[in-house]
Amino acid sequence: MSCIEHISFYDNIILFPEHKHTSCEIMYLHKGNINLICEGKKYELKDGMLYIIPSGLKHTISIIDTTCYKRTLVFLNPWTYSKKYYSDYIYNALIGCSINEPIIIKDDIDCREYLDILKKEVDSTDVLSEDIIISAVTQFLAKLFRYTGLLNNHNIRKTNKLVNDIQSYIQENCGSQISISDIADKYFVSKFYLSHIFKEQTGLSPRQFLTFTRLSKAYNLLHEPDFSVSEVAEKCGFTSTSYMIKKFGEQYNISPNKFRKQLFSKSKKYAK
Repeated sequence: MSCIEHISFYDNIILFPEHKHTSCEIMYLHKGNINLICEGKKYELKDGMLYIIPSGLKHTISIIDTTCYKRTLVFLNPWTYSKKYYSDYIYNALIGCSINEPIIIKDDIDCREYLDILKKEVDSTDVLSEDIIISAVTQFLAKLFRYTGLLNNHNIRKTNKLVNDIQSYIQENCGSQISISDIADKYFVSKFYLSHIFKEQTGLSPRQFLTFTRLSKAYNLLHEPDFSVSEVAEKCGFTSTSYMIKKFGEQYNISPNKFRKQLFSKSKKYAK
């Protein structure tokens, strides 16, 4: 399982209701002028700018200039990435612990170069591709965070290892029919203790996080035209397609089919 869950270029103008997902969202604006609304605050982005939305933050965009809107969108899984390379600074930023706001990069500091590397390696079947992806992501993020200086002004919180391990386990196994009892047994804790410490650290119960993770994975997979909605439901561990459609509508206020129709109305898979 790659830490890059999705990367593609889009040139269609598409608006969605406010939403959130477990992935860390990275968007580079090739051309256009938009407002990013994240947790009630508005940020303006123009050509050559990039934003990073940490996991779990509510966000949406509004188009200021409707004549041109071209962007590359990346979904990065913080837990899969942190299993290969762990840094308290980077991990806390990606999951929104130390920086509970979008990270805005106003200047193009080799963003296109790193995005091209990631796209090439995601499409590759080479056994070393994931190592190159981890290296490129680490360099990219470290360079961005150093450039912004944001991490210098935030306290780095040590996350609970048990909660972190369970989040990683849920991320990796959400496509299977796992239960909270199974998870508690695996980590030799009671369901009560698991629920208590998990809610304390994340604000969600383990069951809520499992559903959120499945919906986030579905949101990402719907960006891939090769999978049908029923295949997406199966890959995400939903007991039925109709149940995924129901939960997706509750979370994102749009049906999976309508979401996909709008997404691919005239977008290209990737472009320079």
